[in-house]
Amino acid sequence: MYKLTAPLLLLGATADYADVRYAAGFTAPDPFLFLDDGTQKILLVSMLEYGRALATAGACRVLLARDLPISKAEQRRLSGGAWGLLQLVGRRSVCVSQKFPVALARRLEQKGIRVNVLKTAPYPQREVKTEAEVVAIARVQRAAAASIEMAAQLLHSCTVDRAGFVRCRGKKLTSEMLRTAIEVELVRAQCHPGDSIVASGPMSANPHECGHGPIRAGTPIILDIFPSCKITGYFGDITRTLVKGRAPAALHLMLDAVYRGQRRALQAIRAGVAFRTPCLAVMDYFKRRGFVTEVKDGVARGFIHGLGHGVGLDIHEAPSLSERAEGRLRAGHVVTVEPGLYAPEIGGVRFEDTIVVTSTGWRALAACDVPWEV
Repeated sequence: MYKLTAPLLLLGATADYADVRYAAGFTAPDPFLFLDDGTQKILLVSMLEYGRALATAGACRVLLARDLPISKAEQRRLSGGAWGLLQLVGRRSVCVSQKFPVALARRLEQKGIRVNVLKTAPYPQREVKTEAEVVAIARVQRAAAASIEMAAQLLHSCTVDRAGFVRCRGKKLTSEMLRTAIEVELVRAQCHPGDSIVASGPMSANPHECGHGPIRAGTPIILDIFPSCKITGYFGDITRTLVKGRAPAALHLMLDAVYRGQRRALQAIRAGVAFRTPCLAVMDYFKRRGFVTEVKDGVARGFIHGLGHGVGLDIHEAPSLSERAEGRLRAGHVVTVEPGLYAPEIGGVRFEDTIVVTSTGWRALAACDVPWEV
């Protein structure tokens, strides 16, 4: 943890959720407070959560608002509970994350508490995963990969009508139908599906378009699956681009370039390598293949996002594998490698795998060997 000059105060079940789960091992659907003063960790929860907190957060001191030296009126307010915790440990200043609610910070300041906003993450050690964390991420990554394999099999079983629409059991197959099938598979694997992306045709040129409507043969279908495990809370992240039938020549060139671009990025990954190096390798490769990144007529095209990001209790964590990222890879970093190319008249192509960095290279956390054309 960052060397604190004051206790660290976090608000659970909000933007600080992942840090609180990491430090305390406890989650709840309603807001609760967590204080870490370097010598003890304290959870302030409601009566509703008290028993469960005692059972699951063994390293924490668990309190109710009535245990604090504050009035009954203050016991009903989050700001009162936060103030009471600081009174309990005898401190007049506190550190909070950059995600901490401004309104709550202002109320503490009105009570004479000095609020310091951290310039770094509360628990920067989250960036490098333990072996147990890698195992947890690999578990959900395998479930995500299995859902894509199932989707590929479903597409393979579909037919194509004379108008070029993909049909499943006589009905036009839509992004919504395919997404539902994927999410059901994830729920069976004890995962929260999240907002899975099933985007086909030109709409797949927008990387965060979830996708809707009928799917046509010969067009890209981006499947971007990023579930979290219901048991551990850790995320996985995987993307494949599929085509029902044969890919037209222009699309095939994009598929080949992105696939080979990912191979080049992976060849550059090992502990000690600068975060930006794999991304720059892909950018150079795409440029040599003739794929230009630009904004033309108000539309972005080419390689329009970074190469990857960390994965853990948040779907997007440090480090970033972008062209401007500072720092170097370390053994235990769990990151995505997801180059993509986007052309509004064709659609998008993206291949993504989540890997763990090792001293000599990297290790994939799940296999997902599906062909582009199904």
